[in-house]
Amino acid sequence: MAAAASATAANSLSGVGSGIDTTALITGLVNADSGNLNALKTKQTSTQSAVSTLSDISSTLGTLQSAVDALSTSSGVGSYTGTSSSPAIAVSASGNALPGTYSMSVTQLAKEQRTYSGPQSSASTALGASGTLGIQIGSTTKNVNIASTDTLDQIATKINAAGARVSASVFYDGTSYRLQVSGLDTGKANAVTFNQSGFDLGLNVAANTVQNAQDSIIKVDGFDVERSTNQVVGAIQGVTLALTAQTTSPVDVTIATNATGLEAKIQSVVTAYNSVLSKINAAAGSGSTPATNTVLASDSTLRSITNKLSTTLQTVLGTGPYNTLNSVGLSLQKDGTLALDSSKLEAAVNADPNSVTTLFAGNGSTTGVMSTLSKAIAMYNQTGTGLLQTHEKDLQSQITDFTDRINTEQDRLDAYQTLLQKQFTQMDTTVTSNNSDLSYLVQLYSGSSK
Repeated sequence: MAAAASATAANSLSGVGSGIDTTALITGLVNADSGNLNALKTKQTSTQSAVSTLSDISSTLGTLQSAVDALSTSSGVGSYTGTSSSPAIAVSASGNALPGTYSMSVTQLAKEQRTYSGPQSSASTALGASGTLGIQIGSTTKNVNIASTDTLDQIATKINAAGARVSASVFYDGTSYRLQVSGLDTGKANAVTFNQSGFDLGLNVAANTVQNAQDSIIKVDGFDVERSTNQVVGAIQGVTLALTAQTTSPVDVTIATNATGLEAKIQSVVTAYNSVLSKINAAAGSGSTPATNTVLASDSTLRSITNKLSTTLQTVLGTGPYNTLNSVGLSLQKDGTLALDSSKLEAAVNADPNSVTTLFAGNGSTTGVMSTLSKAIAMYNQTGTGLLQTHEKDLQSQITDFTDRINTEQDRLDAYQTLLQKQFTQMDTTVTSNNSDLSYLVQLYSGSSK
């Protein structure tokens, strides 16, 4: 603080003796010697901008990898649609379905058990019954302790708190109250058995079970298929049948390829790839277009990314008419961008969907193009070890080095400014002293001559 005050005082008295604006002169001399500092700051700013650009490219590569990974499995590539001639059977198909047509009928829907107690005059009056109510589903039993002071409402609450896969409530028909116990799961394996020890609410009376737990039964081309729910999975590969009603006549179900669904996934790859290419070309420069950042101009890491990805996209996989991405409509353009020919893709999917799936996702013995492309992206973008990540770390180290060099250079300039201030202050002091002596001599000799 003392040095700062001294410097301020020196500046405020600048040129008192000499008449020279020493403050401006010192500033000019320091600025003239600040070329190296300014150059370091410019390089640091450019490097910081380069790190931000690499981070943005890395994020875009991540988006591309997600789009690519969505096509790296047969279920991801396969795109099928299911249609039904009746709302009684709703159809959905996943990526590993196969085209086909089936005749179906719903014989029986899956249901949960619903059982009522005997009638009671009140839901809020103590029943005077005590003992244990055992609720068994399969091999699991939950016991509920019933007290003589419990009402129908309280028994329902205790059942719901027991953790059994049932739901209890009180039903009122306008005259009497009944305890209703409903299973939470459909299927005959989820039938509910009651063990009433010390009391009897009528839960084991056959007539009080108004709906038995049962499986769904559907005929597929004459073969019975039984499930515990109304969602029939696994009967047809990659197909889920949602049953909503019994049928009285055959239902036609068709599974067909759907090029539109596959096209949407491929278009996501196209969009992400072109975004990566655009960002890299802007950062490193392309053709007559200069780089937006001098640090990344013609950057070898960025150029290797575009070269690696474009080479991978041109992979030839086996033989046959659909062994390259170009053969199914996905091709590189003259400017390096990726484009999709929807008509060409649709034709390939309709002609040989298995070959298209193998091309993208492989078939167990061969690696699909998308898996190869995903590995290529990971080589650059893997967190911590990717080449792009390493490049970013190197630039971060340079920024730290620039900071150290800037601080050192700033210290040198500060010392230089302090030295100049001392020298010019001394000069002013000397000039002031000389002026005083000169004034005295002039006065002395002027008086002598008189």
